[in-house]
Amino acid sequence: MKENLAFERKKNRAIAIMNKKGMWPSLYAPPCHVFLWKMGFHVAPPPFAPFWTNFLCMTSVNTTFWGIVMWIVFWKGEREHLFSATATIVIVGIIAGLMASALEAWRGKANHLPKWEEI
Repeated sequence: MKENLAFERKKNRAIAIMNKKGMWPSLYAPPCHVFLWKMGFHVAPPPFAPFWTNFLCMTSVNTTFWGIVMWIVFWKGEREHLFSATATIVIVGIIAGLMASALEAWRGKANHLPKWEEI
């Protein structure tokens, strides 16, 4: 319980810093991270998180949801093979995760944000 409260205070301070810098709320609290926070995971806001943390968070959550939507909306009716659909989902998820993580690393540097440990 004490750990949850400490994380929430730290997260709120980070959000206040980003808000003061004029960053958009959708950039410092994307749906992927909001989902993880609601699930109880203590993940730093993306501009403060390390590259690989962002990569794992964004790749796992976005790939899962995107894959489910693609299967239901497009591939199920086309009788797409499960193996090729899964390979496509994983490849696209990894590429998107790498791009999003690189963008977040740049965003943290461009806005001169402190490290998560320094908050």
